[in-house]
Amino acid sequence: MAVASSSAGPEGKAQRDTPSRILLDLEGYIADCSKATTAWSKTSTGLPISVAFCIARPPVLSHFFVHCPGLDLAELSRPPKAICSDSDLVLLRVPLHPNARWSERHNDYFVYRMHPQRPKLDLLPNPHPASFGDDEIAILSCGDGYVVAGLKVLPAFELHLCRSAGGGKPGSSWTSQAVSVEERTRDRVCPMPVSAENKMYHMTAKTIAIGGEKGTVGWVDLCRGILLCDVLSPDSPLKLRDIPLPLPARGNWTNFLNYRACFYRDVAVGDRRDVIKYVEMEITPPEHVPVFPSSPEPDSYSEWLNSQEESPESYALVPGSWMATTYSLPILVGSWEDWRRDSSVRSAGLKLPDGNATHKLLQKLISSNGLNDSKEQEATEATLSLGYLNMAYPMIVAGDDDTVYLMCKGTFRGSMAAVVSVDVRTSILQGVAKLETEMHARFKCCCLASEISKHVRTCQ
Repeated sequence: MAVASSSAGPEGKAQRDTPSRILLDLEGYIADCSKATTAWSKTSTGLPISVAFCIARPPVLSHFFVHCPGLDLAELSRPPKAICSDSDLVLLRVPLHPNARWSERHNDYFVYRMHPQRPKLDLLPNPHPASFGDDEIAILSCGDGYVVAGLKVLPAFELHLCRSAGGGKPGSSWTSQAVSVEERTRDRVCPMPVSAENKMYHMTAKTIAIGGEKGTVGWVDLCRGILLCDVLSPDSPLKLRDIPLPLPARGNWTNFLNYRACFYRDVAVGDRRDVIKYVEMEITPPEHVPVFPSSPEPDSYSEWLNSQEESPESYALVPGSWMATTYSLPILVGSWEDWRRDSSVRSAGLKLPDGNATHKLLQKLISSNGLNDSKEQEATEATLSLGYLNMAYPMIVAGDDDTVYLMCKGTFRGSMAAVVSVDVRTSILQGVAKLETEMHARFKCCCLASEISKHVRTCQ
């Protein structure tokens, strides 16, 4: 993990320029970054630790910085990570040992809160012996407090909760209880195909916070459906409600339950928390195919045999394509059949906005893909032939009703990576933001949506 200077990234802008929502880089920088957003606490071993945020307008990523005098965080095999977010809260995991995994004791969990007076950083009790994957934990804002919820699926459903004490102070312990699903609706709505490699009933890929009087939280299996639970309900025992996702698009039938679903799907909660939003992509990726030298028909078996050993003289990049479709479902759901298809966009139909900045960055992205001059010229026409780039990992951000953010990268090792914002309703490519190659060398989902920027204004 590279060490960033304390001046890396822009300071928060004026109130009128502060975005209401951000895309927060999952991995934190190791740096002493003194800002108005800095909050201090202590680790479980008593060392001082600070966390600060640097806010940027999407599709540019926002970042967080962790500083712990007395502990060489730069030696860690895993960087600090943003786990989940809700309202003015972000849950962070900071490993305290070079070989620490999320399943071990050597992690501290912190709740960062953009408090109106000053930011706060709470150390949570370690959930050990329970262990959670990063995708299994949710945080929910509850007035001046919060609740952190983790759902274990195997061998049976088990819900773990840690509630903050009065005045928003961190909770003292975790509680756990067995929970069950009221009705396994997804088995009836969308049975598993014989070709499915993943036979699990539920595998959480992310969590969503809905809130309300009963504190509804959702654990999302991006292949099969959402398990909702009212974690603040006085009822006992608590129950899980199964909400299946729309049936897979035809282009994903062979991928269904055989590939990482976050590559082509995402789920989020709408701005007013009255609707669940869903996006699915159908992707044909670009492909490098061998080009062999032309040669006459062989006259003998030996000539034919020798031709089989010829190596390709070059490789040609065949462009791919994709389509993204969005859906919505009212929170007060009566049935999975209430999913409504909203909009669709195809890569071939994307339109570019006026202005040269986006156009030039797209040209740079495609140039980093190793295309020759003639192909680059061809790529600058129309939509710059976005099929020459890998585009996947869609993300919906609450409040951006028609915008989907996509990860974008060339097909060559070391090629440039970027985040692209697309208006699905109008088929307009709204913006492009370059990612740091060192931190984002791999093509993967690298950020989460957060609303903490709404609360930055009072801290500046």
